[in-house]
Amino acid sequence: MENPTAAVEVLRQAGERGDADAVGAVLADDVVFHSPLTDRLTFQGRDEVVALHRDIFAVLEDLHTGEPLTRGDTQAFSFRAQVRGVELEAMNLVRCDEHGKIAELTVFIRPLPALATLFATLPPRVSTRRRGPLIGTLVACVGAPLALAFRTADRLAPKFL
Repeated sequence: MENPTAAVEVLRQAGERGDADAVGAVLADDVVFHSPLTDRLTFQGRDEVVALHRDIFAVLEDLHTGEPLTRGDTQAFSFRAQVRGVELEAMNLVRCDEHGKIAELTVFIRPLPALATLFATLPPRVSTRRRGPLIGTLVACVGAPLALAFRTADRLAPKFL
């Protein structure tokens, strides 16, 4: 696949269907996925990024994508979804290699309650897959109070502005 636009279209359609295997078909072997939750974590390699998408698709519901914007080898597209009933809006920044395969993915998410809910939902699942159920439970115990604090701050802060 030499056309980066085609790869992004496959990624968009696969996202709407929740099809991680279809995502894998357009990823470069050495793809890098930059976490929307922290700069300290990236997922590298096709197998790991496909496994991550399985986790993502398991926690996101009703995912719909927007039309991509293109500049050179980089495209961006938005998507909307729900995580535990909370509306989430995100932007995918996608860079393709010279073969038209996706080499790099970066995701940005808003608003704060959605990011907080995703933070309480996705990392425990990923940790369980990668490190086992004990670590997954520990991550869930750390994430839940932080998510509650972020959601509460989001409700209160506008009243003081």
